[in-house]
Amino acid sequence: MLGVVTGIGVVLAVLGAAMVALNLFVFSHTYNPSWWDDDVPVLETFVPASSSEIDELSVLSSVPGVLFLLAMCFICTGRVLRGGVGIALAQGPARGTVVSANTYLSPRAHLAWLGVALAFWIVLIPVPVILSLGGGWPVTVSDATRDQVWVNLVLYGGLAAAIAGTLLVSHHKKQHYLALAAADNLRLDEPQREIWRWLTFRWRFDLWLGGIGGAFVGASFSALAYDHPATLVILLAIGIVLMVLGVLLARQYWRAELPLGLAESYS
Repeated sequence: MLGVVTGIGVVLAVLGAAMVALNLFVFSHTYNPSWWDDDVPVLETFVPASSSEIDELSVLSSVPGVLFLLAMCFICTGRVLRGGVGIALAQGPARGTVVSANTYLSPRAHLAWLGVALAFWIVLIPVPVILSLGGGWPVTVSDATRDQVWVNLVLYGGLAAAIAGTLLVSHHKKQHYLALAAADNLRLDEPQREIWRWLTFRWRFDLWLGGIGGAFVGASFSALAYDHPATLVILLAIGIVLMVLGVLLARQYWRAELPLGLAESYS
Protein backbone atom coordinates (compact mmCIF):
# COMPACT_ATOMS: atom_id res chain seq x y z
CA MET A 1 0.00 0.00 0.00
CA LEU A 2 2.81 2.41 0.87
CA GLY A 3 4.45 1.72 -2.48
CA VAL A 4 1.17 2.56 -4.20
CA VAL A 5 0.96 5.94 -2.42
CA THR A 6 4.50 6.86 -3.43
CA GLY A 7 3.94 5.49 -6.93
CA ILE A 8 0.92 7.73 -7.44
CA GLY A 9 3.08 10.70 -6.46
CA VAL A 10 5.79 9.73 -8.93
CA VAL A 11 3.23 9.35 -11.74
CA LEU A 12 1.77 12.79 -10.93
CA ALA A 13 5.27 14.32 -10.98
CA VAL A 14 5.97 12.78 -14.38
CA LEU A 15 2.63 14.07 -15.67
CA GLY A 16 3.52 17.52 -14.34
CA ALA A 17 6.84 17.50 -16.22
CA ALA A 18 5.07 16.29 -19.36
CA MET A 19 2.51 19.08 -18.97
CA VAL A 20 5.28 21.68 -18.81
CA ALA A 21 6.66 20.33 -22.09
CA LEU A 22 3.16 20.35 -23.61
CA ASN A 23 2.60 23.96 -22.51
CA LEU A 24 5.86 25.06 -24.10
CA PHE A 25 4.94 23.28 -27.34
CA VAL A 26 1.41 24.74 -27.47
CA PHE A 27 2.42 28.33 -26.71
CA SER A 28 5.40 28.10 -29.07
CA HIS A 29 3.11 27.10 -31.96
CA THR A 30 0.17 29.45 -31.41
CA TYR A 31 -0.22 32.96 -32.79
CA ASN A 32 -2.80 35.72 -32.96
CA PRO A 33 -3.39 36.65 -36.64
CA SER A 34 -4.10 40.26 -35.70
CA TRP A 35 -0.65 40.52 -34.07
CA TRP A 36 1.28 38.81 -36.84
CA ASP A 37 3.54 40.85 -39.07
CA ASP A 38 2.18 40.65 -42.62
CA ASP A 39 5.74 40.75 -43.97
CA VAL A 40 6.65 37.57 -42.06
CA PRO A 41 5.31 34.28 -43.47
CA VAL A 42 3.36 32.12 -41.00
CA LEU A 43 5.00 28.77 -40.41
CA GLU A 44 2.87 25.72 -41.22
CA THR A 45 3.29 24.40 -37.68
CA PHE A 46 1.67 27.52 -36.16
CA VAL A 47 -2.00 27.46 -35.14
CA PRO A 48 -4.08 30.70 -35.26
CA ALA A 49 -6.01 31.71 -32.13
CA SER A 50 -7.89 34.83 -31.05
CA SER A 51 -6.92 36.87 -27.99
CA SER A 52 -9.73 35.29 -25.94
CA GLU A 53 -8.63 31.79 -26.96
CA ILE A 54 -5.04 32.55 -25.99
CA ASP A 55 -6.26 33.84 -22.61
CA GLU A 56 -8.13 30.58 -22.10
CA LEU A 57 -5.00 28.61 -22.99
CA SER A 58 -3.05 30.53 -20.35
CA VAL A 59 -4.86 28.45 -17.70
CA LEU A 60 -2.67 25.55 -18.82
CA SER A 61 0.31 27.24 -17.15
CA SER A 62 -1.09 26.48 -13.70
CA VAL A 63 -1.86 22.80 -14.34
CA PRO A 64 1.71 21.50 -13.82
CA GLY A 65 1.88 23.37 -10.50
CA VAL A 66 -1.25 21.59 -9.26
CA LEU A 67 0.15 18.23 -10.39
CA PHE A 68 3.49 18.87 -8.66
CA LEU A 69 1.72 19.88 -5.45
CA LEU A 70 -0.36 16.70 -5.45
CA ALA A 71 2.74 14.66 -6.27
CA MET A 72 4.57 16.12 -3.28
CA CYS A 73 1.62 15.27 -1.00
CA PHE A 74 1.58 11.63 -2.12
CA ILE A 75 5.36 11.16 -2.14
CA CYS A 76 5.86 12.77 1.27
CA THR A 77 2.94 10.83 2.77
CA GLY A 78 4.28 7.56 1.41
CA ARG A 79 7.76 8.39 2.69
CA VAL A 80 6.52 9.27 6.17
CA LEU A 81 4.28 6.22 6.48
CA ARG A 82 7.15 3.99 5.43
CA GLY A 83 8.94 4.89 8.69
CA GLY A 84 7.77 4.59 12.28
CA VAL A 85 4.98 7.03 13.10
CA GLY A 86 3.92 7.84 16.65
CA ILE A 87 2.66 10.55 18.98
CA ALA A 88 5.05 12.37 21.29
CA LEU A 89 3.27 13.77 24.33
CA ALA A 90 5.64 16.29 25.85
CA GLN A 91 5.34 19.45 27.88
CA GLY A 92 5.63 22.98 26.55
CA PRO A 93 5.63 23.92 22.84
CA ALA A 94 6.49 20.35 21.83
CA ARG A 95 3.35 18.74 23.27
CA GLY A 96 0.97 16.93 20.95
CA THR A 97 3.34 16.25 18.07
CA VAL A 98 3.23 13.52 15.43
CA VAL A 99 6.72 12.08 15.03
CA SER A 100 8.05 10.01 12.12
CA ALA A 101 11.40 8.18 11.99
CA ASN A 102 12.86 7.39 8.57
CA THR A 103 16.19 6.40 7.11
CA TYR A 104 17.91 9.27 5.34
CA LEU A 105 19.38 9.25 1.85
CA SER A 106 23.00 8.33 1.35
CA PRO A 107 25.26 11.22 0.25
CA ARG A 108 25.53 9.70 -3.24
CA ALA A 109 21.74 9.39 -3.66
CA HIS A 110 21.27 12.88 -2.23
CA LEU A 111 23.71 14.38 -4.74
CA ALA A 112 22.08 12.38 -7.55
CA TRP A 113 18.69 13.98 -6.82
CA LEU A 114 20.42 17.36 -6.63
CA GLY A 115 21.82 16.69 -10.09
CA VAL A 116 18.34 15.83 -11.42
CA ALA A 117 16.92 19.12 -10.08
CA LEU A 118 19.82 21.10 -11.58
CA ALA A 119 19.35 19.35 -14.93
CA PHE A 120 15.69 20.41 -15.05
CA TRP A 121 16.71 23.98 -14.16
CA ILE A 122 19.38 24.07 -16.88
CA VAL A 123 16.92 22.84 -19.51
CA LEU A 124 14.21 25.30 -18.49
CA ILE A 125 16.18 28.52 -17.92
CA PRO A 126 19.87 28.68 -18.98
CA VAL A 127 19.34 26.82 -22.27
CA PRO A 128 16.38 28.98 -23.46
CA VAL A 129 18.24 32.13 -22.36
CA ILE A 130 21.32 31.16 -24.38
CA LEU A 131 19.18 30.26 -27.40
CA SER A 132 17.25 33.53 -27.20
CA LEU A 133 20.44 35.58 -26.97
CA GLY A 134 21.48 33.92 -30.22
CA GLY A 135 18.18 34.82 -31.88
CA GLY A 136 16.61 31.40 -31.52
CA TRP A 137 13.65 30.03 -29.54
CA PRO A 138 11.83 31.50 -27.68
CA VAL A 139 12.54 34.79 -29.50
CA THR A 140 11.01 33.19 -32.61
CA VAL A 141 7.68 32.62 -30.81
CA SER A 142 4.75 34.89 -31.63
CA ASP A 143 4.56 38.09 -29.56
CA ALA A 144 1.06 37.07 -28.44
CA THR A 145 2.27 33.92 -26.64
CA ARG A 146 5.96 34.54 -25.94
CA ASP A 147 5.23 35.80 -22.44
CA GLN A 148 3.37 32.57 -21.66
CA VAL A 149 6.39 30.58 -22.80
CA TRP A 150 8.59 32.53 -20.39
CA VAL A 151 6.02 32.18 -17.60
CA ASN A 152 6.30 28.40 -17.87
CA LEU A 153 10.08 28.48 -18.18
CA VAL A 154 10.67 30.79 -15.22
CA LEU A 155 7.93 29.37 -13.00
CA TYR A 156 8.95 25.73 -13.30
CA GLY A 157 12.63 26.40 -13.85
CA GLY A 158 12.51 28.43 -10.65
CA LEU A 159 10.74 25.53 -8.93
CA ALA A 160 13.52 23.16 -10.03
CA ALA A 161 16.10 25.64 -8.71
CA ALA A 162 14.17 25.86 -5.41
CA ILE A 163 14.29 22.08 -5.06
CA ALA A 164 18.01 22.14 -5.86
CA GLY A 165 18.59 24.83 -3.22
CA THR A 166 16.68 22.82 -0.63
CA LEU A 167 18.65 19.67 -1.46
CA LEU A 168 21.95 21.55 -1.32
CA VAL A 169 21.29 22.98 2.15
CA SER A 170 19.88 19.64 3.32
CA HIS A 171 23.01 17.84 2.13
CA HIS A 172 25.26 20.29 3.96
CA LYS A 173 23.11 19.98 7.09
CA LYS A 174 23.40 16.21 7.07
CA GLN A 175 27.11 16.09 6.31
CA HIS A 176 27.94 18.68 9.00
CA TYR A 177 25.98 16.78 11.62
CA LEU A 178 27.52 13.43 10.63
CA ALA A 179 31.01 14.96 10.74
CA LEU A 180 30.41 16.16 14.30
CA ALA A 181 29.06 12.76 15.29
CA ALA A 182 32.00 10.91 13.69
CA ALA A 183 34.45 13.13 15.56
CA ASP A 184 32.62 12.56 18.88
CA ASN A 185 32.34 16.32 19.18
CA LEU A 186 31.49 17.30 22.74
CA ARG A 187 28.99 19.86 21.49
CA LEU A 188 26.56 17.02 20.74
CA ASP A 189 26.38 16.32 24.49
CA GLU A 190 25.11 19.79 25.35
CA PRO A 191 21.49 20.19 26.57
CA GLN A 192 18.80 20.61 23.93
CA ARG A 193 17.89 24.19 23.09
CA GLU A 194 14.22 24.57 22.26
CA ILE A 195 14.68 27.49 19.85
CA TRP A 196 16.99 25.43 17.60
CA ARG A 197 14.66 22.45 17.81
CA TRP A 198 11.86 24.73 16.64
CA LEU A 199 13.89 26.37 13.86
CA THR A 200 15.92 23.52 12.39
CA PHE A 201 13.85 20.44 13.26
CA ARG A 202 10.14 21.11 13.45
CA TRP A 203 9.78 23.87 10.88
CA ARG A 204 13.03 23.38 8.89
CA PHE A 205 13.54 27.10 8.32
CA ASP A 206 17.03 26.35 7.05
CA LEU A 207 15.59 24.32 4.19
CA TRP A 208 12.93 26.95 3.47
CA LEU A 209 15.64 29.59 3.19
CA GLY A 210 17.65 27.32 0.89
CA GLY A 211 14.62 26.67 -1.31
CA ILE A 212 13.53 30.30 -1.59
CA GLY A 213 17.12 31.38 -2.16
CA GLY A 214 17.53 28.74 -4.86
CA ALA A 215 14.37 29.98 -6.60
CA PHE A 216 15.73 33.56 -6.67
CA VAL A 217 19.11 32.42 -7.97
CA GLY A 218 17.58 30.13 -10.58
CA ALA A 219 15.04 32.63 -11.88
CA SER A 220 17.53 35.52 -11.93
CA PHE A 221 19.23 34.30 -15.12
CA SER A 222 16.02 34.77 -17.11
CA ALA A 223 16.60 38.53 -16.82
CA LEU A 224 19.40 38.18 -19.36
CA ALA A 225 16.85 37.33 -22.05
CA TYR A 226 15.16 40.69 -21.44
CA ASP A 227 18.49 42.58 -21.23
CA HIS A 228 17.93 43.54 -17.56
CA PRO A 229 21.35 43.10 -15.91
CA ALA A 230 20.26 45.08 -12.84
CA THR A 231 17.40 42.64 -12.23
CA LEU A 232 19.84 39.75 -12.56
CA VAL A 233 22.18 41.23 -9.95
CA ILE A 234 19.38 42.04 -7.49
CA LEU A 235 17.68 38.64 -7.70
CA LEU A 236 21.02 36.82 -7.61
CA ALA A 237 22.15 38.77 -4.54
CA ILE A 238 18.88 38.09 -2.70
CA GLY A 239 19.09 34.40 -3.53
CA ILE A 240 22.71 34.04 -2.42
CA VAL A 241 22.04 35.83 0.88
CA LEU A 242 19.05 33.58 1.63
CA MET A 243 20.99 30.44 0.78
CA VAL A 244 23.93 31.49 2.95
CA LEU A 245 21.53 32.12 5.84
CA GLY A 246 20.03 28.68 5.23
CA VAL A 247 23.45 27.03 5.39
CA LEU A 248 24.39 28.91 8.56
CA LEU A 249 21.12 27.86 10.18
CA ALA A 250 21.57 24.25 9.02
CA ARG A 251 24.96 24.14 10.73
CA GLN A 252 23.19 24.72 14.05
CA TYR A 253 21.04 21.59 13.80
CA TRP A 254 23.23 19.82 16.36
CA ARG A 255 21.85 22.21 18.97
CA ALA A 256 18.44 20.56 18.56
CA GLU A 257 19.95 17.39 20.04
CA LEU A 258 17.98 15.11 17.70
CA PRO A 259 19.25 12.44 15.29
CA LEU A 260 18.86 12.65 11.53
CA GLY A 261 15.84 11.01 9.94
CA LEU A 262 13.30 12.31 12.43
CA ALA A 263 10.42 14.63 11.55
CA GLU A 264 7.44 15.98 13.44
CA SER A 265 4.34 18.04 12.84
CA TYR A 266 2.46 20.03 15.43
CA SER A 267 -1.13 18.90 16.01
